[in-house]
Amino acid sequence: MTSVDWIVICVYLLATIGMGMWLSRKQDDLEDYYLGGRGIPWWAALLSMVATEASAATFLGAPEQGLTRDLTYLQFSIGTVAARFVLASVFIAAFYRLRVFTVYGFLTTRFGVPTQGTMAGVFLLGRLFASGARLFIAAIAIEVATGLDMRTSIILLGVVAVLYTMVGGIKAVVWTDVLQAIVLVGGGIIAAIHLFGATPLSGGEIWSFLADRDKLRVLDLDWRTADGALAFLYNPYHILPAVVGGFFLTMATHGTDHDMVQRLLTCKDSADGQRSLWVSGFVSVLVTCLFLAVGLLLFVYLQHLAPSHSMALKAADLAAQGRNGHVFLHYIVDILPVGVGGLVLAAVFAAAMSSLDSAMSAMSATFVSDFYRPFFRPDEDQRHYLRAGRWATGVVGILLVGVALLVVHYYEANPDTDLLSIALGIMTFFYGALLGIFLLGFMTRARGSTMSNALGATFSVVVVLLVRYGSDLGWPWFIVIGTLVAFAIGLAGRTAASLVSPQVVRAS
Repeated sequence: MTSVDWIVICVYLLATIGMGMWLSRKQDDLEDYYLGGRGIPWWAALLSMVATEASAATFLGAPEQGLTRDLTYLQFSIGTVAARFVLASVFIAAFYRLRVFTVYGFLTTRFGVPTQGTMAGVFLLGRLFASGARLFIAAIAIEVATGLDMRTSIILLGVVAVLYTMVGGIKAVVWTDVLQAIVLVGGGIIAAIHLFGATPLSGGEIWSFLADRDKLRVLDLDWRTADGALAFLYNPYHILPAVVGGFFLTMATHGTDHDMVQRLLTCKDSADGQRSLWVSGFVSVLVTCLFLAVGLLLFVYLQHLAPSHSMALKAADLAAQGRNGHVFLHYIVDILPVGVGGLVLAAVFAAAMSSLDSAMSAMSATFVSDFYRPFFRPDEDQRHYLRAGRWATGVVGILLVGVALLVVHYYEANPDTDLLSIALGIMTFFYGALLGIFLLGFMTRARGSTMSNALGATFSVVVVLLVRYGSDLGWPWFIVIGTLVAFAIGLAGRTAASLVSPQVVRAS
């Protein structure tokens, strides 16, 4: 890291803070603060979603997939794109029709305030640990790339994100995410171009080199593992769990997680929200392809280095440690020209903050709208709720930083723990509960039982945890199982309630 690289990073961080401050003007109520007055252009909401999806884990994970595996990761995109069309036509249309403030407002209409509060609580708990863990992952990346201590990195990212999110609200989140999406994609393109130029092969020769090593395989259709077991049960990259899991995962992330849905509700109407969601699916696939290509090019580059080359030695050492995801970071720091490396590293910061600011805004909105206003201070004016929203954003930011610091402490005390896998999978423990209850709301007409909804959500989380740590089942099935458990228990309660009371309460 040179001084020029640090200057590039600092300019980027200051630009995000300045943008947040500038966007803080003309905020009179919660709709301005959390929904941007429902006036955000659909394309800006789209880019905000893309930036949020491309967390620091994606920035490192996709190149690692290309470097160590093949292109089968793209199978998830089939389910992801399909789910977006279902969500746009059913979920998003309903949210706009009901004019919900947060996604959990839909549950108030269908099941009442207790179910709304329960599921909002499930979201807050899961998102707190998931986003805190993602902040930890970003800190690992920054430490490897810059030498900056993980704790310092976490505090730095937290302070910057809190400053512009607390002041600027969702407008600051969306428009800084637009900047972050540009920096993220630009960083990936620059890295890909440099790798292509550093490889002593032509485009056709690179393609043949990769094809000969089976690196261009997209579909995994092998129904048996090497030991004869059913591959689709245990291999997460088999086409069946990838497509089905990708579908259920996207239904949860973009339909029940306010972290993602919030920016869809900032558009002026349902048509714009739906358009943003549809197009984002294809854009996200392109971004994934870009970073997979970076990984493939990195593979070709390393294969043509002399064994004594410093980068070849570093890659071999990282592979021996099981840290192939760090290879791309070292390439950025050690190989990219001065200034260019700083720009690409700014993309790492961008990926981290785009996820962090979204989590802070969504969690703050959920707390104020689904807990503070209905249960504690229902009759205050808009200025009061606006102040409460800003303070809630700051507190959420502090909590996320605190969780990330606790994870660092645990990681240092237990270095052999696979925290990266755990961190990336935290929300999968909760998504089944959320999606199951939301599907119950959309697919049934009776109001049902608040108790059974709560039990369904609770048992969903418990069952997924038991499956996760008690079997070798592929992780895409976790959300499917959790969804079915929550839906079945909730449905049983609805049926029981309808038998006890002949008068069925219809949805609004």
